[in-house]
Amino acid sequence: MRLLHTSDWHLGRALAGRPRTDEFAAVLDEVVRIARDERIDCLLLSGDVYEHKVASPEADRLLFETLVRLRGEGVTVVAIPGNHESPERWRALAPLLAQIGVRVVTRVLRPEDGGVVDVPSRDGVEAARVACVPFVPERLFSSAAAALAGHERWGREYASGMSGLLAAMTASFRDDRVNVLMAHLHTDGARLGGGEAELTVDGPCAVDPARLPRADYVALGHIHRPQALDRSPVPARYAGSLLQLDFGERDQAKSVVVVEASPGLEARIRVVPLASGRALRDVRGTLDELRALAPSVGDAWLRATVHTGGPLPGIGDRVRAFLPNAIQVRPVFPREHEGPTGPALATLQPREQFVAYHRTEHGTEPSAELLATFAEVYDAVRDEEHG
Repeated sequence: MRLLHTSDWHLGRALAGRPRTDEFAAVLDEVVRIARDERIDCLLLSGDVYEHKVASPEADRLLFETLVRLRGEGVTVVAIPGNHESPERWRALAPLLAQIGVRVVTRVLRPEDGGVVDVPSRDGVEAARVACVPFVPERLFSSAAAALAGHERWGREYASGMSGLLAAMTASFRDDRVNVLMAHLHTDGARLGGGEAELTVDGPCAVDPARLPRADYVALGHIHRPQALDRSPVPARYAGSLLQLDFGERDQAKSVVVVEASPGLEARIRVVPLASGRALRDVRGTLDELRALAPSVGDAWLRATVHTGGPLPGIGDRVRAFLPNAIQVRPVFPREHEGPTGPALATLQPREQFVAYHRTEHGTEPSAELLATFAEVYDAVRDEEHG
């Protein structure tokens, strides 16, 4: 069996309001080419395909076109939802996706009820058995676990309970199959990528990788930094995201994982680098120093820190005149005023909070026009909240 493990596509994600549709299209082209060139039997998509629970038309188009192309290359896709997307939406789409060779397991199910998917190789000689564990929020763990026998013995803590759930999902593995566990979760000791939602990578909810169950390969999603789990007793990897999704991922080389496995033999694992997508880069210096850098930054998205002697009106526009891809521009200079912080800030009214923020960030008082705009936006949001 030849498997391709990929994860955390986050289709629809923007960068400081800049859409990245072309970058996602290019990297998905690359995934399809790899699947074709490697003669992949099954693509394992371990969650967070979308960035938002309500997907944009552009994200849908990219996904469905990619899935159809994979089908044309003879690739079966097995997918699970992550924490960013709607399981209910996947459940509605699953019957249609099955017509193009996409098997979606949208919730924790007993192996005999669809929680484990069997996928034959292209030549029908071998088959993979994929145990699927979509993202399970902590608050819903008890109801998810209740679908499986023996959950009463797993303990009440999320991390230990998830270890029991994973073991139960793999209990139906067979010696004549390539046995794969695919899950969207956080494991203890995994190095974060920088773009994950903080509330979903909480330490107490991290599963101990030393307790991962027997499998030929464990395909994990949720952490954006590609990595192997050194403490796992079985081959286990996070495939990571396809693109550098935010500046926390700016130092990461992105990739997918090719797994070659046969029943009873140790899997051969190769990391295949991805070349598509624009790099994210931090630059800093004075205006003149940043101007001198301009020829060397290529098409990278930039986060620029500008050292100045004081406030400079229109600093963002001045930087973007020679660094048009600077999506964040932050001036740094000696400040005469420091706004209140902590409890003192919380005691101010919204207008005064905004003034304090502007004074701290920009070293000047906000203009009358800016204050009027703030008041207009604040009133509109307040009216909407109170209906």
